[in-house]
Amino acid sequence: MRIHLKSCTRILPGQPILSAQLEAQSGLAAGWAEKNTGVLRRYWADSTENVTSLAAAALQLALDEAQLICADLDMLLYAGASFDHPIPHNACLIKQALEKDGAAAFPCFDVDGTCLSFLHAMDIAHLYMQHRGFRRVAIVSAELPSRALNPADAKTYTLFGDAAVAVILEATETGGYEPFPAYFINQSEGAQLAMVPVGGIKNRGLELDPAEGAHYFQMNGRQLISMTLRHLDDFLFVLAQKTGQTLSQYNYIVPHQASRFGNEYFMQRYGLSEEQVINTLSDYGNCVAASIPLGIFELYQQGKLQAGKDVLLIGTAAGLSIGALRLKF
Repeated sequence: MRIHLKSCTRILPGQPILSAQLEAQSGLAAGWAEKNTGVLRRYWADSTENVTSLAAAALQLALDEAQLICADLDMLLYAGASFDHPIPHNACLIKQALEKDGAAAFPCFDVDGTCLSFLHAMDIAHLYMQHRGFRRVAIVSAELPSRALNPADAKTYTLFGDAAVAVILEATETGGYEPFPAYFINQSEGAQLAMVPVGGIKNRGLELDPAEGAHYFQMNGRQLISMTLRHLDDFLFVLAQKTGQTLSQYNYIVPHQASRFGNEYFMQRYGLSEEQVINTLSDYGNCVAASIPLGIFELYQQGKLQAGKDVLLIGTAAGLSIGALRLKF
């Protein structure tokens, strides 16, 4: 069985926010943000938007493009770290927003592997389609990291952007792509190097005066990069064994947009060209789980996902995790 990318749609909320604007607001030197993060512009949702509304709008666009209605789906997966409520999960709220009469009983659930959520969701969708006979699966990532950014932490405040991307996958006998099993590893020593300390069961933030900045996203970028570099070569060696393909052999590589340093190091270390590697960081920032599907959207819109093309989706996530998925068209 092969899988057809039936539709792929994107929503960028609000107007673009230039790095120059944030530099002026935060008292940073002109050009500091782009130099340190690689981000020229990003989009931040206004207070009227939430995960459900942004995700439902993106998925409705995907359904319209595919000439389908919600009831035509066999499963809906929400893939991301952002959520409107701890309970219920995002996927059921998104499904509720799309259904006209509540008659579609197909399953839906959330997949949260932070920045690798979309890859995990694609791998799960492939398994359901290959082994459960599902014909159509929708995946949507809607990330609003702007709500958890600390203006006093310039490196994270200027790095992240909001976005939503939706795809509809359809089983096919011809065309489409051959799904290879995804490959993931986790190095648990990095489990607390990127986190939001307050908001869960361990600390619900009920104190009148919680620790300064505890409601905001916190990241030890240096340690995360150091850990990633220690494990990346071994990860790629095993990946090549599993897929039968080296990095240089891929037509396109869609990496998670973790940082400017990460993107530049990846290309230089492995001798990759700008034509091979899809870089969206400058235009959108790090959009957490929506970053990789934003890269897929770029290829999809440009008509580059054609027969004979080999595509690698790859990235890192808080945890520390590294993952990759090969799509052979």
